[in-house]
Amino acid sequence: MTSRLFGPPARATVAAAAVLALVAITAGAGTAGTGGWATQTSGVSTSLNAVDCPSITTCLTVGNNGVIRATTSGGTTWSGQTSGVTSTLNGVSCASTSACWVVGNGGVILATTNGGTTWTAQTSGVTTVLNEVSCPDTSHCFTVGNGGVIRATANGGSTWTGQTSGVTGTLASVSCVSATACWATGNTGVILATANGSTWATQTSGVTTNFNAVSCSDSTHCWVSGANGAIRATTNGSTWAAQTSGTTQALDGIVCSGTSVCWAAGAGATIVATTNGGTTWASQTSNTTGTFDDLDCPDLNHCWAVTNGGTIDAYKVTCTGGALGLTPPSTITFPAATLNGLDQTVTTTGTFTPDDERTSALGWSISASATAWSDGHGNALPAPRVSAASAVIVSGTCTLPSSSVTYPTAALGTTATKVYNAAAASGTGPANLTLTFSQPVPASQKIAAGPDSFTSTWTFTIASGP
Repeated sequence: MTSRLFGPPARATVAAAAVLALVAITAGAGTAGTGGWATQTSGVSTSLNAVDCPSITTCLTVGNNGVIRATTSGGTTWSGQTSGVTSTLNGVSCASTSACWVVGNGGVILATTNGGTTWTAQTSGVTTVLNEVSCPDTSHCFTVGNGGVIRATANGGSTWTGQTSGVTGTLASVSCVSATACWATGNTGVILATANGSTWATQTSGVTTNFNAVSCSDSTHCWVSGANGAIRATTNGSTWAAQTSGTTQALDGIVCSGTSVCWAAGAGATIVATTNGGTTWASQTSNTTGTFDDLDCPDLNHCWAVTNGGTIDAYKVTCTGGALGLTPPSTITFPAATLNGLDQTVTTTGTFTPDDERTSALGWSISASATAWSDGHGNALPAPRVSAASAVIVSGTCTLPSSSVTYPTAALGTTATKVYNAAAASGTGPANLTLTFSQPVPASQKIAAGPDSFTSTWTFTIASGP
């Protein structure tokens, strides 16, 4: 491909977009980290009804007969905690690795501030079944239950007060992204929302399906799941649309990490997942049997699901057994530059996907070289530079890269210049890397008559070691 930078005659304006296209990428494309589900030993055979994982190593699961099991090792070992009750426990939510709340039958609410070493009963003010709890911080929690019950606390559970749901049916699940923004769902397609943490309003789901779970990643993106494989989603916090799960099994749990990646699980050991916000869902192999009652995923690469038989299934992405690769953007576009007698700089960005699947985790570096700009008429442009960079997690990321490159870099020329790197033991698996390119356009720039097109060939190389 040929790289181009368009510019107009002096003091003229051009409307055409300036396009810079990458010509050669001397790096192979990597593969995303691979993940799978494997069973873990819970130590009980009773029904586990809910799970919450505030980190990739710490999880709590609760179930029948007052059972609470916990891990701080990512599930390598699970141990029992003393709840002090024999009631069925239906929901758990942790605002941190130490502060958690549990709810259950008979209006039971329990709390811990030390990761479950000790649990203390709190007064809910009701004796009805409480099905789920969501605590967006260590002060605020909301719990929902049968008969349209909603109870809330703003002081860590010292006092719980009732809120008016406007419904009398079962509320099965609640998800809060802040102390004021929550959604609750339940039987016959009910979806409720609050934007002030106290007043709830009904939203139109469009169906009468029983919804078993809701998960919201921010104030506009939520998903609900329920009977017959139903999944519905909103991207504005109020309007809901159907998504195709690909299963007719009841989906009793759903969790979303960000606005693109979600998992849902339920009857028949069914697990389905999406990486595009629910445009498409695909089944995953759970490697167990029974019904999943709930699941939680603290990030894109770790999940835990619990069953009605006491089984715990865990998902983990691994970034080993592959190669080092780089996937570039197909094109990079500079904005048009209008010569005005002043020095200018135009900028643009390109997104790259470095992917290190090697067992060694030695780190890596990306270098760039560029031929001189030319318009075919003897005119040239100064060399570009990389002026900024940032990397974000994507599905399959194991560790984000830690870069030591300073910006702006040296001008890109025929000698390769390092533009980004990953220290050893960082940058494993894929990540989305955004590079910002700056192109000087001097006041004295010479161009041919009419809009001028400059070309350059850029080459990016990924190599082992930082």
